[in-house]
Amino acid sequence: MGETLKNLATRFARKQPQQVDQLTEEAPILGVIPFEPASHDLWNMYEDVEDITGAGWVEMNAPLPELELSSTLKKVDLAILGGEIECPEDTANLFGGKEAYFSKKLPKIIRKSGMSAEQRIIYDNFRAFAVQNKKAFSAGGTGLGNSILAVRFVSGETCGLYGPQCFNQGTLLNTQSLNGGDLYKSTNPARNGVLVYGLRLKSYLGIQIGNKNSVSALVNITASSIPTATMIDDMLAEVRATPGSTYLFMHEKTRNMLCKYKADSLHISSGSKDVDRMITHWNGIEIVTSYNFLDNAEKAVTL
Repeated sequence: MGETLKNLATRFARKQPQQVDQLTEEAPILGVIPFEPASHDLWNMYEDVEDITGAGWVEMNAPLPELELSSTLKKVDLAILGGEIECPEDTANLFGGKEAYFSKKLPKIIRKSGMSAEQRIIYDNFRAFAVQNKKAFSAGGTGLGNSILAVRFVSGETCGLYGPQCFNQGTLLNTQSLNGGDLYKSTNPARNGVLVYGLRLKSYLGIQIGNKNSVSALVNITASSIPTATMIDDMLAEVRATPGSTYLFMHEKTRNMLCKYKADSLHISSGSKDVDRMITHWNGIEIVTSYNFLDNAEKAVTL
């Protein structure tokens, strides 16, 4: 199994390990995904096993059956996580130099980048895969709602990917001064040719889903259509869920809906001062909530 970005940063990003903390601070799902090195700088080639004929029982002195494995090579392109930031000359002077300005602004920018990257992973990777591969199931709601994702990470199959050159600078995000660190006229219409300093940040990351039984989703969840316990159990069965490798991803408010299953069985004595309705796991599978899910704003999915 791969390593989280936090663990990778501890080993490879020793110059600026705080970048990963900033990236995942408000992107908890991004923080638990195991990442593995891609086969190439900009893409990953992997073997998609289509059919296997395994060993079988035979009588004594009988010929052994042939073992076969058919597969195809598939390619997953990495995506670019990055952007450019400019600092006007006079602003740099007020901050005591462009380095001080960039150091002040980058943590917030990186944090927002992590949030944007996580939302894309939620909807363009995991949820889209479940819908397209008939691994999505409806809770019965209509109109705008929420969803729950079940993801089982499998080494070499369903995992995060990072480019081999990702940590060459000792950082997760490769930084490069624009124009060699010298002033240049900005082409940003908002600055209208103002002299600025520029900095570029870039990293090549991706998500690979190479196992059709590793991602499923419950969609069309609303306040009046809360998933039943059986629906959640069945969704986990679709991904062959195992504690430690599988997670349930959802919005915090969606988890609040599921708290009813614990609340319904609570027994409170007259001396109780705290009502603990919170759930952190479902049958041993960890629940990770993120505010990067849309809040009751997902369009209904027709399955």
